[in-house]
Amino acid sequence: MSFVLMPRAVRSADVDLLEVAIEPHFDFASHEYRSIHQKSQTTAFQAGGWLDTLHRELAPALAVEPITVTVRQRSGGRLLLVLPLARSRRNGLVHVEFADFGLCDYLGPVYDPVDAPLLVASAALPARIVALLAPCDVVSLRKLVGDDPFLERLFPRARRARMRVSAYPVRIGSSIWAEWRSAKLNSGFRRDLDVKRRRIAKRGTAAFVLVEGRNEIVRVFDALRRFRAQRFEERGVHDVLENEAIFSFYRRIAVDGAQEGTARTFCLYLSGEPIAVMFGVVHRRTFSLLLVGFDLVRYRRLSLGLLAIEDTLRASIEAGDSIYDFTIGDYPYKLQFGAQSMPLYEWHAAQTIRGYLAVLCIEVARETKRVLKFLIKGALRSPSVATAASHW
Repeated sequence: MSFVLMPRAVRSADVDLLEVAIEPHFDFASHEYRSIHQKSQTTAFQAGGWLDTLHRELAPALAVEPITVTVRQRSGGRLLLVLPLARSRRNGLVHVEFADFGLCDYLGPVYDPVDAPLLVASAALPARIVALLAPCDVVSLRKLVGDDPFLERLFPRARRARMRVSAYPVRIGSSIWAEWRSAKLNSGFRRDLDVKRRRIAKRGTAAFVLVEGRNEIVRVFDALRRFRAQRFEERGVHDVLENEAIFSFYRRIAVDGAQEGTARTFCLYLSGEPIAVMFGVVHRRTFSLLLVGFDLVRYRRLSLGLLAIEDTLRASIEAGDSIYDFTIGDYPYKLQFGAQSMPLYEWHAAQTIRGYLAVLCIEVARETKRVLKFLIKGALRSPSVATAASHW
């Protein structure tokens, strides 16, 4: 295990109980990390298997520099805090962010709340951590849920704002599927889904399956990638699965998670052929939906995506989950399935003069886009635009 320790000059008597370091080869698969993650209030995106695969397989392919900051008790070396961060260079500036590589939906520091008083008691801890992050112009912490008093303690001068996108969890609790469906989905929506199911049945034998074997997961993931390529090409936008390293990352998580109970891959088959594939991760009775793909070429008018979502909701309820999470993205269909909008926040802490100017630019760009989004939504709701859109 190798460490980059703080210079002796910045240490003070009140922090001698803590060892602060960057651990370039930190083992996210270790028992000590899995233990602190289980005790923390973080999510599947900070789980040991997820971060271990992210750092070992994806970071090198994306040319990103992970910088994992740890805080340990000096006596005994007990792990108290892990900050999974990464350094990147964009537009002439050095950014330090949580190591999500664009693939994580929720981010945050990993620590046991019981240890928070010990961490907060060190007045010099924030300065020690910030000093380790150099070179750095801006520390950007995105996809945060609510306030974290400890994170605020670490970055007290960070400028905070609500992000332009939200997350969409569905609280399903201890429900019975038929009762939940009747209570949460409006009658017109239920009727439309039922009609589409009857139409599928006329095409062949439909089967919705939790896929657990490695070979079949590989097969349906190939179908998932193919379905998404068709859909994204029509929309003229980039799909992250076009990147071989990212595709391999998700597939690895799916294969490993099927054995460990930390991921689920579902497939809707028609006469034995995949027509829709859904993938998500599981943590603390929360299923987080991450990838959706369906065959638009042959079954465009059958709403396969909505039917597969309904099937995964039912599977989640029957598995005893308490939350079905659509994660990030503002799409109306999520509300149709009973999801509630949950705000996410971003913090930006400038470390240099250039960084301060960059933070101001980030704020201007974010608020401009927020206003434009509001104006566009308003325009689309106007009668004249709605009438014109109906003819497109």
